[in-house]
Amino acid sequence: MLARYASRRIFQVRQFSGCKFPVVTLPSILQQRDSPTHKKINRNVSSVSGIPSLSSGQEMTIDNMVSSIYDHVSKCGPENFTDEDKKNKILQPRAISDSYRKFVIPLSTDTVKQKEYLSAMGNVRIGKILEDLDHMAVHVAYIHNSENGSLDGPMTLPRTIVTASVKRVDFHKEDINSSRDIIIDGQVTYAGTSSMQISIRLFQNDENGNLVHILKADFIMVSRDPLDGTKKIRVHGLVAKTPDEAETINQAKEHFKTMSNRDEEPTNDEFRLIHRIYNKLIARNMVNDTPVLEKSEIWMHKTMLSVTEICFPEYQNMYGKIFGGFLMRKALELAYTNAKMYCKGRVAIRSMDHIEFAKAVEIGHVLHFDSFVTYTDRKYIQVKVVASISDQNKLPELAKINNPTLGQEARVNTNVFNFTMESVDNPNILTVVPKHYVHATTYLEGRRLLNNTLKRIIN
Repeated sequence: MLARYASRRIFQVRQFSGCKFPVVTLPSILQQRDSPTHKKINRNVSSVSGIPSLSSGQEMTIDNMVSSIYDHVSKCGPENFTDEDKKNKILQPRAISDSYRKFVIPLSTDTVKQKEYLSAMGNVRIGKILEDLDHMAVHVAYIHNSENGSLDGPMTLPRTIVTASVKRVDFHKEDINSSRDIIIDGQVTYAGTSSMQISIRLFQNDENGNLVHILKADFIMVSRDPLDGTKKIRVHGLVAKTPDEAETINQAKEHFKTMSNRDEEPTNDEFRLIHRIYNKLIARNMVNDTPVLEKSEIWMHKTMLSVTEICFPEYQNMYGKIFGGFLMRKALELAYTNAKMYCKGRVAIRSMDHIEFAKAVEIGHVLHFDSFVTYTDRKYIQVKVVASISDQNKLPELAKINNPTLGQEARVNTNVFNFTMESVDNPNILTVVPKHYVHATTYLEGRRLLNNTLKRIIN
């Protein structure tokens, strides 16, 4: 607990995703290497927008947070609610500040935790951070829908809250110090009928005692009936108390409207771009119409890197399914490895976009991750990872046919992940080129995502 530290510094977080957060408090002994590219938070002991700062006695570790979720869900008691309750019980709207929570990852004092988070390069494994973000999103969502604003109390309705997608994770700093505590905070920033947006941030102090903003993330969570996962359960609405909060809620509302339209058709300009690329490739061949690559180019399908494993109970969540944070960690680690091999040197993750959880992954499933480099621009590359499972019910049928394959026909896609990476050591990376139409559409999707990232957090 942070209360045991003798000295403290209070810092104000000005604004995040258009919505002001409460004061974030860290011990003054937390230190971290400084960098001019890091986002620093100005000192200010006052609260923001009338929201009080949390006292040290309220701060808990990340492990406390995870265990509180399991305890809360175990006391759900869905049999105590009637269908009439689920349909008509009045759910009072909540304020954004009601769900605000803050926890610490105690790397400075917990040596076991420190080893768990340690990467091969001596800094913090970003994959482990993704698992914490997923837990935090679930925790905040349950807080928003609890009877008394605490997980010690009951749920207002029986519900199972799961991650539907991750809108975005933007990294302001990737080289997180592995021997200094990390602060994670978050709150609900939008609530629909049965879905919510949870906005989360990560912080560390640098060597000068300045609070550094490491990342920001937006998770989309959905509420389902514990007795029937196909049925939605209503969540509490959200009311704005300030113009900033109203703007945040409206922005998230617009995003929810466009979530179903992610499979954009190529525009006329994009069709012309693909046409120019192929004309250029074919023009290099003086004999026939076969496209020819230069030494600085590579076909997209040649960038594929995959990993396959069995899903063990070790990675299950409280619902008996494979934990979404685990899936994100595995996808990130594969994407990072692919990017590192592609760039032939060290890379840094800059953003994660359009992370989709289409189907639950069960214990015992054979889980596949396939990664591709989909687009490149100077020293930046876009990597897509698709997760799929081998449908165990189809395997006996395939055994009868006995085709000379490894059962690829039984695969079912479950997740999609998109990552923007930056080549740190080698600025002269290969240019990826699509060879087939399916690759061309993936290329255009990667181009849109990378360009959006460059506009948002690079340029």
